[in-house]
Amino acid sequence: MAVRNIAVTDTLEKFRTEFNALTANDFGDIANLSGSISATNLVGAMNETISIATSTAGWKMRDSTSTTQLVGGGDIATFLGSSNQINAVVSAPDTLTLSLNNTVEVTTSVKAGTLTIAAGSITDTSGTISIGDEDLTSTGTITGANVVGTTVKGNQLESRSGNVVTVPSSETLKVDGTLQLAASNLKFEGATSNDFETTLAVTDPTADRTITFPDLSGTVLTTGSDNSITESLMANDAIGQAELKSVVTLILYNSSGVAQKTLYGAGA
Repeated sequence: MAVRNIAVTDTLEKFRTEFNALTANDFGDIANLSGSISATNLVGAMNETISIATSTAGWKMRDSTSTTQLVGGGDIATFLGSSNQINAVVSAPDTLTLSLNNTVEVTTSVKAGTLTIAAGSITDTSGTISIGDEDLTSTGTITGANVVGTTVKGNQLESRSGNVVTVPSSETLKVDGTLQLAASNLKFEGATSNDFETTLAVTDPTADRTITFPDLSGTVLTTGSDNSITESLMANDAIGQAELKSVVTLILYNSSGVAQKTLYGAGA
C-alpha cells in the first residue's frame, strides 16, 4: 500500500482518482467483507475483529472486586509476589504456583474468627485463648492478673524487678495443684511494700519431707517466740519427768518407812 498525497496545486481530477484508488485498493470493497462481521465501516470492523480474536485466542483476569483485565494474544500477564508474604512461580506447562514464605510478615494484624494477632498482642473476643495440651515456653515475662491451673512448674519464676516475684495485693496467684520452686526460699512482703520481708526457708532436703499445718487458726510459735508460751498452749500432763532438763526427786514415806509418793521437780 503506497502513501497517497494530494498537493495544493493538484487538480480536482487528481483528487478524484487518488480517492477512488484509496477506497478501492487501500480500504477494499465493503462487499468483500466477511459475512461473519456485521460492521459496515472500517473502525467498526476492526473493533469487531479484535473482539472475535480475543474471545478465541485471549482470556480475562478478574479479582475479588470484579475488576476485569483482558489478556489478548501476544499480551503478557505478570504475577507479582509480595516480600515476606506470597511467592508466585510460573512453570511449564501453563502453571502458576502461589505459596507462602516460611516466615510471613503482616504489617497490621491477622484475624481468625474471634482471635486476633497484632503487634505485641494476642486477643480473643471470646475471652479465652486455648493452646490445648501443648507446652507454653517463654524466655521473657508472663504477666497477668490471675495464673490458674493444676500445675505451675518451671526452672525459674522471675519478675521484671529481679529474682523476686511480686503479686500486687489486689491480685491473686492461684495454683490448684502443685507449685514447685527451684529455690529454697519463699519471701512475703507483707501489707507494706518496703525493704523488709519475711522469708520462709528450708534446709536442702536429703529425702522427701512433709510439714503439715493443722486445720486450725492461730499463731505459729518459733524459737524466737520469747515469753509467748502460755498455760493455755499446754495440755494437761503435757510435762512429765522426761521433759525436765534435770530432775530432783522427793519421796514421801509413811510411819513404817514405806514409800507412798514420789514427787519430781526441776533441779536447782
